[in-house]
Amino acid sequence: MSDSIHDRIVRTQADSSSPWKSLVYDKGEIPLGKAPEDYEVLATFIHLSDLHICDAQSPARLEFLDRLADPDNPYSAFIPYVGTYRAQEFLTTHVLEAMVQSANQISKGPLIGAKVDAVVVTGDVVDNAQLNELQWYKTLLDGGPIAPKSGDPYRSQGVHASDPDSYDIHYYHPDGPPAGMEIDRPTGIYGHPTFSGVIAASEKSFIAQGLQHKWFAVHGNHDALLQGNATPDKELQELSTGPRKLTGIADGADLSQLFSGFGEVGPAVYAGIDSFITTSTTADERRALLSAQDWVDIHTNCSHDHGLRAEDSGITFWFRDINSHVRLVGLDTVNRYGGWQGCLHREQFNWLKNLLLNSADKYIVLSSHHPLINLINGYVPEGESAPALQDEVREMLLGFPNVILWFSGHVHDHQITEVTHDDGKHAIWEIRTASHIDWPQQGRTIEIVKTSIGEIAIGTIVIDHAGPLEFTGSESELASPVALAGLSRLLAANDWQRQSGSYELSLAEGVRKDRNIWLWGKDPLQKS
Repeated sequence: MSDSIHDRIVRTQADSSSPWKSLVYDKGEIPLGKAPEDYEVLATFIHLSDLHICDAQSPARLEFLDRLADPDNPYSAFIPYVGTYRAQEFLTTHVLEAMVQSANQISKGPLIGAKVDAVVVTGDVVDNAQLNELQWYKTLLDGGPIAPKSGDPYRSQGVHASDPDSYDIHYYHPDGPPAGMEIDRPTGIYGHPTFSGVIAASEKSFIAQGLQHKWFAVHGNHDALLQGNATPDKELQELSTGPRKLTGIADGADLSQLFSGFGEVGPAVYAGIDSFITTSTTADERRALLSAQDWVDIHTNCSHDHGLRAEDSGITFWFRDINSHVRLVGLDTVNRYGGWQGCLHREQFNWLKNLLLNSADKYIVLSSHHPLINLINGYVPEGESAPALQDEVREMLLGFPNVILWFSGHVHDHQITEVTHDDGKHAIWEIRTASHIDWPQQGRTIEIVKTSIGEIAIGTIVIDHAGPLEFTGSESELASPVALAGLSRLLAANDWQRQSGSYELSLAEGVRKDRNIWLWGKDPLQKS
């Protein structure tokens, strides 16, 4: 049994010459807690979440809203974080490729040494609920040629492009400014580096290695809703696939109206097109917005089992028996009527309760996109049954002691919490895992055993993708998707909106107990 792990990647302190922070390896963390001694292995998982595979050239994206949270913007006091734009979002396919290569190096759990049963991907696999993003994600996990570009095949039309006709100093331009134009704010104020050729390299086709493990897919709000918020309709479909790109807020537009459509609780809608400035771009039908059936189809129109079943038309929740002892449940916590927080719609809540009633002889592991604390989106149209939210779901689960673990994502951080009974006694461990698009761009392993002393032990270790810590823009680096993933991690570590305050980047790392630890609980199936 291993009692140590690889060194941890940390951000350096910026010096007086530049606010840019480099990355270095620090001393590794030995897992907290007591390791089991006499045990039987139940299951070993790799958990990945919030991949956010992004079409950075999509005309329906709202990157321009993000600058309202810039530290020197007067609105930042009221809007500290928006999240509609990230400097590294044009490199998401490369980050997933680097994580796949890292996961493929893990044939056995690092703590116990048992074989990996499955990789579980808990939602937000895409960023803008577009079909081309979903196809890129599926290719990256299955393996094969991928061309991470949309729109004009000969030039970049994203906000990061160094195009003099669309250049905006508020966005990061990795190739530098167009000739004769001033440098952008991320470079001039926050020290972001530039490397000629990065944009072309990011749009170049490559061969994805593909996961060598069995993998299951869980539905997230960005997989169903435009920008993770708005339910696709005809107008939004036309915007996403059409020739006009949203580039700014129109003079006289009501900001309160703009943001009222992007809340935790639905309904969520885009403001009318007259609230925005638009410019011409290249239309692309491959950017069609997703339906639940699209999600099911791409995971079932193949020879592999990813949890969903083709015969369950449009149903995006499922269960699978990992072995005779462990049943894995994939929940869909998306509110289909909009809003970025989650719920369990009534038909799924009833299905889950019935499933648990018929699973008394198995250890139950739940997986979902939203954690329990974020099941607060109770909006439904008039006449529809109210969904189950946090308190109701918690109360129901506490009636089933064989539910031992729930892992999720959504919040883009590492956090481990304990669901307890009213008397404070342990019930369920909740493990939340960080995202691939924001710092620290990590996943984790989860190893579950039952011990001879009548307890369950769950060991978890965070894992990094294979991207390097440094990037110099060399020819060999530009030719390597994994090296470009290293650049993405550096950019994520230098998010200028998240260097202090309530969204500071260290919060996404979690504290030590949220990363590498042994968790213990009573064995609910132990025979007395």
